[in-house]
Amino acid sequence: MSSLTDPNVPKDRPAFIPLEANPQLMTSLIHKLGVSEALQIHDVYSLTDPDLLAFLPRPALALLLVFPVSATYESARIAEDSLVEDYNGKGDGEPVLWWRQTIRNACGLMGLLHAVTNGPARSFIQDGSTLDEVIKKSTPLGRLERAQVLEETPALATAHKDAASEGDTPAPAAEDDIDLHYVCFAKGNDGALWELDGRRRGPIRRGDLNENEDVLSEKALNLGPLEFLKRGGEDLSSVLIPIAMLRSIARWLLGNGPENVGVLIGNDAAGKTTLLYQLKLGEHVQAIPTIGFNVETIEYSDGGKITLWDVGGCDKIRPLIRHYISQDRFIIFVHDCTDTERLDYSLEQLHAGAQWMLDAGCRYMWVLFNKQDVLPPAEKESIVDDLRARFESELSQYQDKFCAKIMDTPGLSAATGAQLDVVMRDVRETLQKTPKPVQKSTQEQIAKLEQGPSEQELVERIKTLNTTSLGPDEFWRSFMRGELDSWDHYSHLRAGYFVMFEGMSRKASLLECASQFLACLKKLRAKNPERFRNTAHRTMTIFWLYHIQLAAVAYQADRNLKEFPSRADFGEIVLFTPSLMNSGLWKAYYSKDLLFSPEVRDNWHLPDLQRLPSFKLRAPDSKADVMEMEDDSYRLPRFAFAVVQKTLSSKLRRGGVVKQALETLQTSTIRLRAFNNTIPPYSETQAYFWIQYIHSLLKSLEINHTSPSSPPTFEVPGTMLTFEAFKTLFDLSGAEWKTYYTPKVWDGIPARMNFVNPDKKSLPNFFASPSRAKMELARVRMVNAATHRFTAPPELPPQDELEFAAAVLIDEANLEGNLSIASHASLLQHLYRRLSTSSPPKQGGNQHPPSVAVETALELAETLGTTQSMFWVQQTQIAMANAAGTLSFEDFVSKNSHLAYEDLPLLHYSPELWGSTEAKEMFVPPDRRPLSSIVRKAL
Repeated sequence: MSSLTDPNVPKDRPAFIPLEANPQLMTSLIHKLGVSEALQIHDVYSLTDPDLLAFLPRPALALLLVFPVSATYESARIAEDSLVEDYNGKGDGEPVLWWRQTIRNACGLMGLLHAVTNGPARSFIQDGSTLDEVIKKSTPLGRLERAQVLEETPALATAHKDAASEGDTPAPAAEDDIDLHYVCFAKGNDGALWELDGRRRGPIRRGDLNENEDVLSEKALNLGPLEFLKRGGEDLSSVLIPIAMLRSIARWLLGNGPENVGVLIGNDAAGKTTLLYQLKLGEHVQAIPTIGFNVETIEYSDGGKITLWDVGGCDKIRPLIRHYISQDRFIIFVHDCTDTERLDYSLEQLHAGAQWMLDAGCRYMWVLFNKQDVLPPAEKESIVDDLRARFESELSQYQDKFCAKIMDTPGLSAATGAQLDVVMRDVRETLQKTPKPVQKSTQEQIAKLEQGPSEQELVERIKTLNTTSLGPDEFWRSFMRGELDSWDHYSHLRAGYFVMFEGMSRKASLLECASQFLACLKKLRAKNPERFRNTAHRTMTIFWLYHIQLAAVAYQADRNLKEFPSRADFGEIVLFTPSLMNSGLWKAYYSKDLLFSPEVRDNWHLPDLQRLPSFKLRAPDSKADVMEMEDDSYRLPRFAFAVVQKTLSSKLRRGGVVKQALETLQTSTIRLRAFNNTIPPYSETQAYFWIQYIHSLLKSLEINHTSPSSPPTFEVPGTMLTFEAFKTLFDLSGAEWKTYYTPKVWDGIPARMNFVNPDKKSLPNFFASPSRAKMELARVRMVNAATHRFTAPPELPPQDELEFAAAVLIDEANLEGNLSIASHASLLQHLYRRLSTSSPPKQGGNQHPPSVAVETALELAETLGTTQSMFWVQQTQIAMANAAGTLSFEDFVSKNSHLAYEDLPLLHYSPELWGSTEAKEMFVPPDRRPLSSIVRKAL
């Protein structure tokens, strides 16, 4: 505390370096002074939010409040102090031990002393330690002599100096005036809440507490810190969260890898995308206009890497660029030498980029004069000279702020690649000569953040819990009733795994499982609020479910299990990955400022320290799955299964959907047989039989059995089933037709031309329900499919299924007949109509009109999300650019049947990234397969 606001500590008194408000640092300090390592100091992120308070271990023995000293607070303090006498208490009978502060800037140490020497915390002080000696010397003395004890204890000064010098921020000098102050609230020996501040005239009794109430109980908070903040006019929670959120998004997007990262900016059509792919691929590619961002990493033979972000040139995209620029990034500004009409506009963008650099603290900008190869030969040199003079003049105002290099290398062209090697050589050499800030390696930082119980301690704890915990069925029943005896970290993980298993067996994604888990916990909290307190943090819930699934997949692979581990295997899963029991595991991925913000509590956010780990199944397993999918005996049943599912989910009439299916299958079969004559010829009878047969099987699952002796009802809707689970339910072999047809009729020519009724046995309308064992096995197959989606990027469905989906989508779009985006069909139709109509450029002025594509993407972003809208706009643009000539909507969809696949984004994005808040708020690059703006020319 500074002498400016504390007249009781004059400048000629001893001074300490101010102590940083850092829980790890403070914990280390009290341990050095003699407090047992069983006592820890933790951050408190809210005094009013029960969900954030629930993250703290209880009971809380003391509360330290650090705050900026204001005139309002000082007035309240002086007024209250004027009503009391100086404290004269001493001896063992005191309810609290209090010291007056006579050391400048030692309020942090005073707060710690008051916290650990009062109430139950004192029992953690070790005999013979520095604190033990200080207590023994101080107890019989009055306030003035006690203060002298602190001044004359060198061990206190040494430990404090060491701690204050190790903070995350540079330590100010001991003589500096620091207008921050610490106050301690602790429970005294009399059971009351006390405010302990060395600047006051003595300890202040704020009110009585019950025996079971600690300093974070509702009553204690209202008596102490909340009333304190109200008196002082303080609000400690209003300004930090938005800043932390923005920084965390930028850190995640740009990464913290060893390679250099740059951002390409400039007017639209300046050649940024062409330059990017010339550097990446070494060839000129045709590209669609960039509506968001392209990102590629260029690798060099010496192991160096440069990652470049190609930012769209549209005015409405440009404001987002600042999120992608940070201190250690550089900018390459690309100017089109041939665009003479928009030179002033280009210079406006140059100044905008310069301002972004100043805001972020960037050091380097390179300016490239592109498209010199298409300038008139006789005028080329003079045009480039004039441009250089103009750009030098504009950049002169920044010469003392950052380094800008104009690369007017003769003949520079992104299209031909001419002189790009000269540019990139200069970029790399400049960056290599630039000293980078000295900082701990990522692994060292992560190791520090992951500090917690040793693996052996975790293993022993897990073994004990596995032995003493309820069996899986009893645990599940107790959990669903809200009757668990304990709701600790182990129980939380276990319940999460059970809910996740149930959800995945119904084709729920991890994010959907998290929603189900949170909904379940909300109901349980209503029944038993004391037991189920810490239950409403969405990001934390998804984080733990993700790691549980990751651990289960690793366990399955290690044990070479064919099926995903069951609920009974949970104990072995945790034992296989004991780090799950480290409740602080999240610290390696999330900063506290991010994780404990209200926005992150309510919505799924990606980590800001490092990406979530991933896991891939071994190649033999994946290969076996592919071989099974390609089994010819299941080609028609698989196609029929997709058709029936569509009839159940579409608003179209069943007859129309089936008609489209038969026509599509006939066309695709003829085309496939042209290249592979081993494929059986198309048969109307065979195709329609399988559609009827599978429809009857699925309908039989919908029958509700009310009798206790009746077979169980399968709870997974037919539209959500995977084909593998369906096969398991009914033991589908692909040879079921033999029960109804003789081979002669089945393979006959008439059966190919038209549908022929069975000649052995009529097909029933319903079948017997599967057994309970079959249902359980089918649920496991559903979980297996979810696991496969988790560990490896999915593939497109077979071509005949895509073509069928495209045909149905066309009919659905015609049925809806409007421009809304309520369905995937209406979304594609909306994109087609918007993007197939180009708007002419505005004449005159410097402002270039935004492209229709960008307008469309930004409009849809309000509903779909930024990454989501840009993905679908980009895919539609590429499909249109690849087409030869203008197509009707029907032809457009038919020739690009992959667009009818609603899960197309998941070929490129993991569900966790696709569904994140970051992906909704701004464009993020894919984490599975890359995206590009390259147009593949038709031959």
